[in-house]
Amino acid sequence: MAPASPPTVLHFGDHCVKFVAPDVVIAEFRTFTNAEDVVALTDVLRAVKEREGQLFTLVDLSGVTTVPQRVRTAGARIVPAYDALAFVGAGFGLRVITEMVMRATKVLSPELSFPYAFFDDHAAAFAWLQTHRRAREATSAAGGLR
Repeated sequence: MAPASPPTVLHFGDHCVKFVAPDVVIAEFRTFTNAEDVVALTDVLRAVKEREGQLFTLVDLSGVTTVPQRVRTAGARIVPAYDALAFVGAGFGLRVITEMVMRATKVLSPELSFPYAFFDDHAAAFAWLQTHRRAREATSAAGGLR
């Protein structure tokens, strides 16, 4: 059996997306200096969701200390319809900001209601995402859906 190929990586300014499976990605965010880079990155995630029918994402925020208002107010424009979203590396202040953005998005765009959680490390986040992925696949198999 051939070794797995390395994940495909796309860069958006200081940020990047790593594809670890067709429907599983790691989005690594760094300092938010350009809201357009974030919008471009999330446009790619939307395309993945549309192509694969599901999207499970680990968002690594370990390089982020704050989120400028111009990014926070983008709301639904930067939040694709994930099937599950795991945040890793967010300090207390960033967790509060992220939670506010997620709640506001849910209120303003109810179709963007999906499970999300915060984790200290990638292993725990991936385990949680895999649980949601298996549950989605089991539900789809039972109903004849993808």
